[in-house]
Amino acid sequence: MRVDIQGLLSEPNGVQRFDFGFPVDVLDGVDGASAEAVGAVANHGGYVELTAVLTVRGVGRCARCLDEVPFEKCFDVKRPVVKALREADDDGEYIVADGDGYLSLRPVFEEELILNFPSRLLCKEGCRGLCPKCGANLNEGDCGCSTAEVDPRLEVLRALLDNS
Repeated sequence: MRVDIQGLLSEPNGVQRFDFGFPVDVLDGVDGASAEAVGAVANHGGYVELTAVLTVRGVGRCARCLDEVPFEKCFDVKRPVVKALREADDDGEYIVADGDGYLSLRPVFEEELILNFPSRLLCKEGCRGLCPKCGANLNEGDCGCSTAEVDPRLEVLRALLDNS
């Protein structure tokens, strides 16, 4: 995904629009995701800025119960664009144009996905997860396992109570 901004840099109020789709392979635990970026690069009297809406769709796994979770997330992207950076300016905020006047947008959008995508997907807010003893999905009902945990240091005392 490259956008030619060479002509845009010479137009004080120029706008270059884009609409890209691309496969997403930078998110852990997400299979077959795709993203779409719709936006523009605009020159506001010498201040060049990228604005876009980044939408990612796919299927992941719930972090608690491991069920499949279809998702669609949208992120707003707004970053300044420069032709070159001074070393002091390099804080990662700017998008730097190539020497030939093009912007490579895919790395920018992949970075935004990594930074803004939730670290854990949930099938629902109240997901109960899996039973730690038998592995049953607790969203489908109780499994019948005992939930009483005994401190292993007191296990000897429990054995004495069971013998009496």
